[in-house]
Amino acid sequence: DRLRSRFEWGLMVDIAPPDFETRVAILKKKAEKEKIFVPNEVFDFIAENITSNIRELEGALIRLFAHASLSNKEITLEFSKKVLSGLYNKDKKVDITPDKIKSVVSNYFSLKPEDLESERRSSDYVVPRQIAMYLIRDLTNLSLPQIGDIFGGRDHSTVLYSIDKIKKELKKDENLKACIEELTKMLIGD
Repeated sequence: DRLRSRFEWGLMVDIAPPDFETRVAILKKKAEKEKIFVPNEVFDFIAENITSNIRELEGALIRLFAHASLSNKEITLEFSKKVLSGLYNKDKKVDITPDKIKSVVSNYFSLKPEDLESERRSSDYVVPRQIAMYLIRDLTNLSLPQIGDIFGGRDHSTVLYSIDKIKKELKKDENLKACIEELTKMLIGD
């Protein structure tokens, strides 16, 4: 009872997403903290395209830092657009549904959408299923348990394993990378 009364006395505040100037300031502070030079036009680009929350904003900048470091490239506006294309398209493309992703992936691999939900464990089914899970996670805001439900009630840990496996393979498998890029273009380009 005492705990409940303390919560009832709490301050109620409506927390709105940060405005453009605040988003730019947050990005500049993060880059300054990491001691990484980022052109102002890149800060503006990120702040214009990622508007939802601070976590996603900082996540985009961290992704940019990582890609620049791993590829040994300078951070430019063009580089940023390429690296972050999946992130800012996600905010603008609300018509990408899990069913659409399953349909595009299954067609690409000459399967039926329901094949992606099956229990079959041959690579003919497993790889497309993992790719579909990866794309749903990347292009929608669904949680791991929600994605698991879409694929025949699979556990969230199975979904996480599938997504991590694709991420790991993307680093070394150029064919998989090309496949994911092509599927993403098919989904976003419609």
